[in-house]
Amino acid sequence: MDNNYTIDNSTKLAYDLTKLTISDSHRLITLDIKEIYVNIPITETIDIARTHLQKHNNKNITEQICTLLEMVLQRNYFEFQKQIY
Repeated sequence: MDNNYTIDNSTKLAYDLTKLTISDSHRLITLDIKEIYVNIPITETIDIARTHLQKHNNKNITEQICTLLEMVLQRNYFEFQKQIY
């Protein structure tokens, strides 16, 4: 399963970030999941987040953040010591 958004470690991430060209119109966010709560309904959670985001952001930013939320919450697998869980 190839994924362009997987990082090997924080050192490689820091190195990769130094190679990026970021303009004033770009936004950089990080998503860090400490625990995975399997009983939280994903669709409803994203709908609630979208409602709250729309109060303070334009539609484009709201949709970008919700797309990232969907990607993170729907792909709840990870690799550890060359084993995918």
